[in-house]
Order: sequence, then structure tokens, then C-alpha cells
Amino acid sequence: MIRIVFPTNQKMSYISPVESTFEDSEYLTVLNVRGQNITAVETIKNPHPHSKEEIIRECRENHFGILILPEGEDLPVNELKKGGVSLFTSNTSKTVLNTFSDFVQDKLKKVE
Repeated sequence: MIRIVFPTNQKMSYISPVESTFEDSEYLTVLNVRGQNITAVETIKNPHPHSKEEIIRECRENHFGILILPEGEDLPVNELKKGGVSLFTSNTSKTVLNTFSDFVQDKLKKVE
């Protein structure tokens, strides 16, 4: 199982719009995914909405495997990758479900 994280400002499960930054997001919508199937959806309060460094600790503690970043997001990419987190960027404001669909179809750009 992989846990994929999206920054959101609404508690509407996978129909929440993806927020423009992790810092500005009130929530983290987390999809638990097995293969290409969503097995569970969690919406958690973003515990550190204004601290980019804390996202590294959150990823480790919550076993997040993939972060979906809005294009231009300024997170500590190298540190996240060292912690085993894969990062992908999305350039449009879509819902979590639509962005996940783009991810499954290999339409998102992987951050190298």
C-alpha cells in the first residue's frame, strides 16, 4: 500500500480541490492506494501549515510515500527524497480524484 498526499482546504474527501501550496493548506487529503485502486481516504488537519521543514517529519511519522506538489512549490525536495518520499507535480487546479487519475495515467511530472 502507498499513501499519496494532496494539500487541500476542504474536507470533501477525494472531491476536494488541490490547494496551491502545502503551506496554505488547512488539510492533507491522504489516499491509501493498492495498485491503481483507492482503498481508503483520510483527511487530516495540516499540523504545520506554515513550516516547510516539518513536512519531512510528517512524511516519516505518517508513512507518506508520495507527495503531489503544485507546480512551483518550494519544499525541501532532496531531504524528502532521502526519506523515501517520491514527489510529483501537478500544474492545474483539479480535485484530488482527478489529480490521482492523472497520476495513474502517468500525466504528472516526477521531481528528480
